[in-house]
Amino acid sequence: MDNVENQQVSIINTPMDLSDRELVGYPYLIVLCKVTMPRIFMKPRTAWTVITVDLVKGVPLRSNMFPETNEINIDSSALVPPVLTTEEAINKARKLVIRWVMHKFHAFKNPEIEIVQQQEVYKAFFFSEIDGKEILVDSVKGLTGEDL
Repeated sequence: MDNVENQQVSIINTPMDLSDRELVGYPYLIVLCKVTMPRIFMKPRTAWTVITVDLVKGVPLRSNMFPETNEINIDSSALVPPVLTTEEAINKARKLVIRWVMHKFHAFKNPEIEIVQQQEVYKAFFFSEIDGKEILVDSVKGLTGEDL
């Protein structure tokens, strides 16, 4: 019998039934930021934003919410290893927050960015056979017309 090492990870919730499927986990870091911007002759403005950093490609993107997750046990060989460290991912998230603040609020000074919550999560992918072709299905997004 193979010596399989299982690991407990957080998977982003999905409406799909993932039981009895061979999953592949893709790593992300989700960061909830509280941004405080100084304003002349007024109280500081506070804004909240969630940033999702792809830990393989290093791409940070703004998200509309902090996702709900489930803990699952998965074979560690089915997890894509992250390329970025958590510290590098947080730096990329901070840079994106600054660009967003400068664009959205026309801030004249750098804002104060507080990391309120962070979590390393995985997005589950699985293989499915459709019309005799094996395709990789994103468990959060599902299939689109381009995939078929």
